[in-house]
Amino acid sequence: MVEITFGGSNGPICHGAGIRHKTLSDLVYAIEYADVHGKLQVITRADDDFLSAASGCFGLIGVVTHITLVVDKMTYAAMVPQKQAVIDAIPPPDSLRSRVPAPLNQPRTPEQIRRAQEEFEKRAAEEYYAEWFWFPYSDEIWINTWSTTPDPLGVQSYPDNEEIAVQWLQAVAIEALQYLAKDTNTVEILPLLRTTAVSRLGMASLPAGKEIKAWLPDALHFRRAIQNTRVRDMELEIPLPHQPDNLDKPDFTIAQHAWWEAIIKAYEHTDKCPMRLPLELRIMGDSNVLMAPQRGNRLGTASIEVLTLESVTEYWDAFAQEVLDKWMELREWNGQKLNIRPHWAKEWQQLKVDGKPFCEYLKTECYGDAIRQFNNVLAKIGQKQGWKRQDLERVFSNGLFDYIFFDDIEPLNHLSSEEAHQRLFSSLGRDKLV
Repeated sequence: MVEITFGGSNGPICHGAGIRHKTLSDLVYAIEYADVHGKLQVITRADDDFLSAASGCFGLIGVVTHITLVVDKMTYAAMVPQKQAVIDAIPPPDSLRSRVPAPLNQPRTPEQIRRAQEEFEKRAAEEYYAEWFWFPYSDEIWINTWSTTPDPLGVQSYPDNEEIAVQWLQAVAIEALQYLAKDTNTVEILPLLRTTAVSRLGMASLPAGKEIKAWLPDALHFRRAIQNTRVRDMELEIPLPHQPDNLDKPDFTIAQHAWWEAIIKAYEHTDKCPMRLPLELRIMGDSNVLMAPQRGNRLGTASIEVLTLESVTEYWDAFAQEVLDKWMELREWNGQKLNIRPHWAKEWQQLKVDGKPFCEYLKTECYGDAIRQFNNVLAKIGQKQGWKRQDLERVFSNGLFDYIFFDDIEPLNHLSSEEAHQRLFSSLGRDKLV
């Protein structure tokens, strides 16, 4: 996406892909912002550990006016995207192979399974960029993994102007169809046929089988206008555990497990088709940013998300909860305890973990120590630059952040837990905690 802003993608700690790469917030060298008093302030890497909080602080320190990033020298992406059978592109782990939906369950010999596993792991472990897309009920996956080259020979603008125009028309068409389905109350008519049709069109629009050499930023953001499509979206960041016999090698099987659990869930709900947009997996690194969901993931992170169109919202929450329940089962993996956390900018507030609100789980289990460190760093920044955490809560916070970061500040410290949750969800436009 090229139409978003640096501040908008940096504030909630957004990310790309590739096991060697951290989050966008990890690239920050300096931030200039207008503080609660309207005074311009600057924080750089020379300022102690300030950027560990300020580079990914959700806008809580003030209005960001400039961001300086440390980036690599320009290189070129040697893209050779592929379309491959679902059962081969990301092979189902042995424990799930018997549950593979019949339309996808093509017979494979042990040797074919071994080769498919090796290819998936090689892409995940070695490629500069690594992501996979499955359009619901497709029999193929689109694989977008590639490495870079310093050689500019043959580089081309990608997408070109004609392709950009097509992508914009596709985005407009999707939105028009969403409005039409809602206005005519036809969302429930032939959901499987409609979802499959959209998936086929989506797969047909993606390149495959030939090399595309593009400038690196173009390869990273080759789709235009997709930010204009109204969607529902849940993404989790799953730590890659170590292999049973090697503490320094990631076990990618956990990503395969999460991937296939989502596919199986999609096939369990073909009557309504609550997931009508792609399942996506990215392999990426860890993070040094205090509130990053990738922080502490020493061997890397599997960023996995499910999406749907906004027009099928009424079916989404229940489906997302079922997928979430399956993914959170992976917190115990071969004797390892994993800290699975959501992408801050995606949906999770309405969901539950272990029967309790997700926000409570984040505060008490996922980020307990990180929240304390984050608040301590904010206090140090404020002491140096002339403001207090109370000022941030008063001017820049909302119900969610009041609950997570500022519950020690009036008036929340006089509220019961239930009252605090009520205030949180009122600020999110919800009548009560669900």
